Formats: sequence, structure tokens, C-alpha cells
Amino acid sequence: GPILGSILALAAIEENTSKSILLLSLYSLGLAIPFIISGILIDKLLFFSKSVRKYISTITKLGGVILLLTGIAILTGQLQVLGFLILKYFPSLGNVGWY
Repeated sequence: GPILGSILALAAIEENTSKSILLLSLYSLGLAIPFIISGILIDKLLFFSKSVRKYISTITKLGGVILLLTGIAILTGQLQVLGFLILKYFPSLGNVGWY
């Protein structure tokens, strides 16, 4: 992806080989951490999935309804209105993001 391409470009123009190795090592470590955590927590996930299995039909239908309502809000231009309404009641959410 673009991040790996950027890191490879930086590593290629770097005069110091050890800094290039450090950049690529840190990228690899950042990529590996989610997989390591997943491997450690897989038993808990399997236990959780067994307890949620009886509700999966309801969860799937609820997710479908949410997707449908979101699509309708996008088509009718009401999604922005919903965003403003949420910010009105939860103003601290305005601080989240790239601002």
C-alpha cells in the first residue's frame, strides 16, 4: 500500500543503512502486532462467539436495518442532518478526528 511504498522510498534515499533497517523493522512490527494479539486472544474470542451465537440472527437483521437506514439517509441528504443532531447532544465528539 501507500504506507509501505513511502517507507520503502524513504529507506531507499536514506544514506544511513541502519536507519533504513529501523524504518522497515518498525513497519514490520506494527504490521505484526495485531496478528500476535489475535493469536493470544483467540480462545476468548471463540468463547465469546459461542455465547453470542444464539443472538446472531437478531444481530444480522439489526445490522441490515442500520445499513438500509444509512443508505436512505445518504440518498435523501439527511445523513448530514443526523451528524449535526449527534453533535448537538454530544459536543465532545466534535473534537474527534483530524481537526
